[in-house]
Amino acid sequence: DHSEIFFKNMRQSAYTTMEEQEAGVYLYTHKTWDRDSLSPLIPTIVFNWRQDRAYLMLNWSEEWSALNEIDVTVSTDSLPDYHITYAEGNMRDQLSFSATLYNATMDGGRFVLRKDGEETPLFVSDEKREAFRVTLYDYLRLTGWF
Repeated sequence: DHSEIFFKNMRQSAYTTMEEQEAGVYLYTHKTWDRDSLSPLIPTIVFNWRQDRAYLMLNWSEEWSALNEIDVTVSTDSLPDYHITYAEGNMRDQLSFSATLYNATMDGGRFVLRKDGEETPLFVSDEKREAFRVTLYDYLRLTGWF
């Protein structure tokens, strides 16, 4: 369809692409995360070419993936701080969590993870924050949401 053609012709060059032949999928990770070992979260667009479907997969760093739940504090200039919780789930759960982050990002949100009384920024730089936003936008466009 036209969304897939647009992605492959115009947006794919911004991503590192890996093919998993046995699973029948392409994995697209924004090039901003190439060789990144500091970011707690790296989103990946998964395109299943056998079923002609795309998914969003959240890859957490080793430090964070071991947790059952991840608490994210969201701060914005217009609202009081609030929390969202990531609990490992299926692709739909990952999309729901990502959409909440995306919307908060569009509102200028800042994100902090908490573990053992310590705070860690969700995005280690403005470049990573923008790459997250772009990845979500590209996924939503690829799947026909935009």
